[in-house]
Amino acid sequence: MISKFIKKNKKGFLYFLIIVSIFSFINTVSKGLVNGCDFQWQPAVLFWEGVNHYQKFIINGKGDFLCQNGEYAHLLHVLYYPFTLFKWETARILWLGVNIIFIFLIPILICTSFKLSKYKTILLLLIFITCYPSRMTLNYGQQSLFVMFFMMLPFIYYKNFSAILSGLSYVKYSTGYVVFLNFLASKQYKYFILASIPYFAGWLIYFSVTSSDPLINFFEPIQLSLKKGYIRDADLFSLINIYFAPAKELYFKLLILLLIFIFNFILLIKINKNNDIFFKMSLVFICPLIFFPHSNYDYVLLFPILCYSFLNTEYLINKINIYFVLYFFYFNRIINHLIDFDTIYQPILLLFIIGLVVTNIYSYKNKDNLYFFNLKFY
Repeated sequence: MISKFIKKNKKGFLYFLIIVSIFSFINTVSKGLVNGCDFQWQPAVLFWEGVNHYQKFIINGKGDFLCQNGEYAHLLHVLYYPFTLFKWETARILWLGVNIIFIFLIPILICTSFKLSKYKTILLLLIFITCYPSRMTLNYGQQSLFVMFFMMLPFIYYKNFSAILSGLSYVKYSTGYVVFLNFLASKQYKYFILASIPYFAGWLIYFSVTSSDPLINFFEPIQLSLKKGYIRDADLFSLINIYFAPAKELYFKLLILLLIFIFNFILLIKINKNNDIFFKMSLVFICPLIFFPHSNYDYVLLFPILCYSFLNTEYLINKINIYFVLYFFYFNRIINHLIDFDTIYQPILLLFIIGLVVTNIYSYKNKDNLYFFNLKFY
């Protein structure tokens, strides 16, 4: 009944959503103007003053300013040079402006590149600017939208320059790594080398400006991340660290990292056996949510599978994708707060995500034979 009513009143429903979304977006921006604590401004300031913030924070055990612990790649602090020319209050507003550009650019670029209708494009744009992961990114001044944008480029533009720019996504290890791993899994070795250029350039500039030992400095971002012990309870790396006592040892953490990369690599090979670029991008982006620690703002990476599913909403598997993503975007935080039992709730969600990825791969591979998951509803 509800779906039929919406179909008969598409324009009115869309206008209503636009009005609600505008008020929601204004509220989000107002919060971002006074927060932005995750924007890595202070580590960048230290770097451009010639201070190796990795060494400083490793020794101190934490950052100096708000929650800016600087556990990102060298390149991010190089790129943030323009923001270091301003005081904190001004810099965070400027970064909020950059994030606002990305929050509109990402859905528009995806929808236009993969030819979604104007109605669906507007609807998806409204979802993206009002969903909790996006709002949290703007509020906290996170880098998730920045990373996601550059992760998208090699799937949309098949050019050397887009491959180079995709290397900017590696500033955030827990998500951007999948771009590099996917280049290897898809045997795009030239793109892998091109994408590595920004990372090595950032490292070269960093150890030169701070007069650091190049070899030691190369591993310092990872050392800082591991020392911080950043774990959650909705990914494989975190769960292993929580429930296995030896995981506190550095050698065990490195072994876990190696095994997870191997499992992720195998999954990416499976994903890349499909020919649909849009489909591949959608599933590749989910991999970081399965394997490595992430907060709620990283769930923006579920947006491509939502867009892909909007293309063929008559298929049951795509309906499941849509309901699942919308649940994460709008209800996950509320339900999680009400239940307040992460030790059970988060692993169940993780298992569901893994099951969803496997089901999508199997469904696409057998789309002419698998009746249940490709059942059409006319």
